[in-house]
Amino acid sequence: MSKKQGVEQATVVAILQFLKLHRIPAWRVNTGATKIGGRFIRFGAVGMSDIIGLWPFVMNGVTMGVFLAIEVKAARGRVSPAQQAFLDQVNAAGGLGFVARSVL
Repeated sequence: MSKKQGVEQATVVAILQFLKLHRIPAWRVNTGATKIGGRFIRFGAVGMSDIIGLWPFVMNGVTMGVFLAIEVKAARGRVSPAQQAFLDQVNAAGGLGFVARSVL
């Protein structure tokens, strides 16, 4: 694991802890591909954010949620075109998608 990957993984864990503390449901998403038994298997969607969740709010006494997508990057990490396209799609559909470089 590279230093950048270690920083990003630690940031993912910190963000998930923060969201849990504030009762915001969120999950780590693993994406990628591998060969299993001679077959190429893809999991997740290309560009999908590291964390997905629901940003809760109350409207007229009813609790609702907005789709949440957080792409975690190290301080100098670059967002790939596929990752930016995923965030743009989430935001265009009324969700909340953004890049986080720390939990603060």
